[in-house]
Amino acid sequence: NRIPFWKINAGAKCGKCGAALDTQELFVAQPLMVSDTNFDQQVLGSPLPVLLYAWAPWCPTCRSAMPVIDDFAKDTKGKIRVGKVNVDSSPTISSTYNILSVPQILIFDNRRLLETMPGALQKHEIMMKMARYL
Repeated sequence: NRIPFWKINAGAKCGKCGAALDTQELFVAQPLMVSDTNFDQQVLGSPLPVLLYAWAPWCPTCRSAMPVIDDFAKDTKGKIRVGKVNVDSSPTISSTYNILSVPQILIFDNRRLLETMPGALQKHEIMMKMARYL
């Protein structure tokens, strides 16, 4: 379901079955913790474009880039869903999307992986890449 930004608070309904959609979770100001168990719901099922940050606990570059991802999530809440996935504890996501190095950003929209960006990016670089999805 794609929900126009101006209708998010207007009682969105599924276009196929007419069921009411919970849109409050779209306004979360911090990244969602994504794993193999909730990936389909949180990422592929998202009505918003998704920036998924792939990281690992042993990676110092990943940890140093976390505040940038957190800030990006705050700045784009309600427009882009931001998630973090620990590749060590989510091997299915890692193998399915061929995540061979971390950190890495994956962009999803309409249930498809559209783009990957390896390395730790600065906030303005992420904003420039994501501008087309805002």
